Amino acid sequence: MELYLNMKAKLYHEVLKLVGNKIECSQNNLNELRDSAGSEAKSSAGDKHETGRAMIHLEQEKTAKQLGVNIKLQQLVSYIDPSVLHDKVELGALVITDKLRIFVSIALGKISFSGQDYYLLSLSSPIIRKFIGKRVDELVNFNGQEYKIIAIV
Repeated sequence: MELYLNMKAKLYHEVLKLVGNKIECSQNNLNELRDSAGSEAKSSAGDKHETGRAMIHLEQEKTAKQLGVNIKLQQLVSYIDPSVLHDKVELGALVITDKLRIFVSIALGKISFSGQDYYLLSLSSPIIRKFIGKRVDELVNFNGQEYKIIAIV
């Protein structure tokens, strides 16, 4: 159990790092777009100029929206306490099955740690919706596969 608890802490910190990187990337992109918009304003006038400004503005809106999403993801992750032991599948649980290892946090996909694959999945993912509330030794059927829960941390 201690091994799983240590792994959960490592996964939690990796999730924080990945979300932090996404936020930093979005902020950098937004800064670059602001700089581009400033230099575009100083360039020649005309239809080409207006089109360039409009495209930059659209990209700024898209990037700002993505930044907002990433900040909300970071807030969601902050609700997780990696030292808490869970007895059922819920937010913050590390779920070990006979086929998968899942950290219920946010949707970041598969990562490898210590030679093992772990799936970082959100509460809204279809497979996690099947697992929610389940306990050790329960079976979960998803897409024609049966998963036996071996441990929940």
